[in-house]
Amino acid sequence: MQVIFTKGTQRYGQLRCVRMDGSATQTQMPEQGIAPHDMIHYVVEKRLHIQGAFFSQIRAGADISFTLEHNETSRGIADKTEVWQTESIVETLQSLLWSGETPTYDGFIYLLEQACSSRDLAVPTVNQTDFDHILNEIMDLSVEWQGMGEGQSLTLKF
Repeated sequence: MQVIFTKGTQRYGQLRCVRMDGSATQTQMPEQGIAPHDMIHYVVEKRLHIQGAFFSQIRAGADISFTLEHNETSRGIADKTEVWQTESIVETLQSLLWSGETPTYDGFIYLLEQACSSRDLAVPTVNQTDFDHILNEIMDLSVEWQGMGEGQSLTLKF
């Protein structure tokens, strides 16, 4: 699936996903000064091979909306635990990046434990190597994203 992030105004960009069969779904996404939330999702889900969260559900046919609009296939792969564990990872990374400090693995694990605890979830395994890879890719994408002008797109494959 192609995942297309398009730079918009200072308030909103656009996320468009084009599946292998040519069908597509899209939504506005808030600009936030770092890589967009959904771009962080992309990196996390791809690196950790998460099969039941946001982008896998879209690839399976769900349409993006405030809550995903599922078809039978996307509903079948959706995993509520993976969805919320992934959201906890993404929110933790956003918090670390917004802080302006250099994120550390120990800080990441601490905040991830807090996020999962507040949702009554088991803490997913994210090792130091995966954390470093995810962080480096997010930082690279953030620099590229911030350097883009309105209407320019970044196309990734999921």
